[in-house]
Amino acid sequence: MPAAVFSRRAMLGGAAALALPWLCGCTAEAAPRRDVAVLSAAIASERDLIATYEAARKADASLAGRIDPVLAHHREHLAVLRRHYVPGSGDRAGEGSSIPAPRAATLPSGGAGILAALRKAEERAALARREDAGRAGPGLSQLLASIGACEAGHAGTVRPPTPRDAPKSDVRALQTALAAEHAAVYGYGVLGARLRGTPHQTAKAVWDAHRTQRDRLISILSVPPVAAAPAYRLPVRVTSARGAAQLAAALEEGVVPAYVGLAGASSPDLRHLAADNAQIAMARAARWRQTAGAPGPSAAFPGLPPTALSPRPEPGE
Repeated sequence: MPAAVFSRRAMLGGAAALALPWLCGCTAEAAPRRDVAVLSAAIASERDLIATYEAARKADASLAGRIDPVLAHHREHLAVLRRHYVPGSGDRAGEGSSIPAPRAATLPSGGAGILAALRKAEERAALARREDAGRAGPGLSQLLASIGACEAGHAGTVRPPTPRDAPKSDVRALQTALAAEHAAVYGYGVLGARLRGTPHQTAKAVWDAHRTQRDRLISILSVPPVAAAPAYRLPVRVTSARGAAQLAAALEEGVVPAYVGLAGASSPDLRHLAADNAQIAMARAARWRQTAGAPGPSAAFPGLPPTALSPRPEPGE
């Protein structure tokens, strides 16, 4: 498929901050040279998060029910990242081969303060994975984008990125992301009628954000963009405000795989864009789940194809 030429304009948009409702040894092929340092940093980050959550659990045992599911996610992240990581050897000796010992963040006293500190730690980790996705190769970038999306779901919010330009990338993945935005725009148009007050205002703001992102994706394509369908089969039948919130969460979670797929694009800037939008979607999903009275997102690797959990052999490595 021919590559598209993208216009040189700012692509990345922010999203309204959404507060977090909850905290809601194997052999691997060597990573490509440029990925070793990125993997080292990601592994160190996950180890620090695990140490911080363990310290939080020890400081206030009553938080275990909220902390344990998130801690389990981070342990899964670490296990998969380790499968991808092989320390430097030969002419790569010393290249990313030293990972510092895990360090727990300093936590305040009291359950509310601890949870706030954990949210901040998750947000910092999500932002780091977004940057990593732009630096890593396409294969690893998908894994990092998915991990970052999970962390953004834990934090419930991410800061908007600095706008960047994008040159070229995979048209098919970009069109898939556009199709996902079309579906989200349609779904929010349906569910908005069942909401009132603050939830309605939130849904309207998110609907506008999806429309903006849809138009942004269209504007950077030099090929005919995929068209929106006249109607979409929605995963939740909306008959109440709770159903509307459930549908909103499902729509956001449905966008994540498209952006995790786009994180495998050839352009670092599009990988950055993809990781950012995957995080925004999971943060929104977390908030809508709370509105619906549903548990937090359960996936440790949202939107990630199972094949991307294992390292890809690289010739010459």
